[in-house]
Amino acid sequence: MTSRRLSTAGQSISRETVFQAALHSFYVHGYDGASMRDIAKAGGVTPAAIYHYYASKQELLVDVINRFMQQSIETTQAAIAEAGGGPAEQLFAAARSHVLWNASDVVSSFVVNSEIRSLEPHNRRLNIAQRDQLQRMFDEVVERGATEGVFTTPWPREASRALVTMCTAVAGWYKVTGPLSPDEIADRYGYLSLSLVGSRVQVDR
Repeated sequence: MTSRRLSTAGQSISRETVFQAALHSFYVHGYDGASMRDIAKAGGVTPAAIYHYYASKQELLVDVINRFMQQSIETTQAAIAEAGGGPAEQLFAAARSHVLWNASDVVSSFVVNSEIRSLEPHNRRLNIAQRDQLQRMFDEVVERGATEGVFTTPWPREASRALVTMCTAVAGWYKVTGPLSPDEIADRYGYLSLSLVGSRVQVDR
């Protein structure tokens, strides 16, 4: 990410300021409902300042979605790699990681998962490729577990899709003021994921 800052009318405006303003506006108003003036107001900047960094509202949405998805992919990769062990340990770690990532930024998760419809065709294809990459990581673990007899599900691919959807959806209801911490929720979803694939191996946290 660039660290350049734009100075205008005595203001020092960073790309991150514009990014966060757009994210907030998309969350509050939706992509279609958020105007560039709304974004400028949320960031305390002029509309001209936005165009210094982003050519259009669509480009802003692409950056919001791409950043969240790329970090989601990277955190899942790291969780699987660090888990070591067999498929059960790796699936547990991947599910926990995915829950924690979505619960850590419910605003971004909501925008990313609700505004794919607002992407232009080329940008939508890029986003689908990212989603497919994330899904494949789960698929590979579940399918390997099924092949090795660690998981008993007769439908590994469908089970994998279901558990990714389940973990992603946490952002839709998670509240900081709720009775469970993110770690407690992540643990429960890790065990739910093992149950979903019919794991013969239990994982201890």
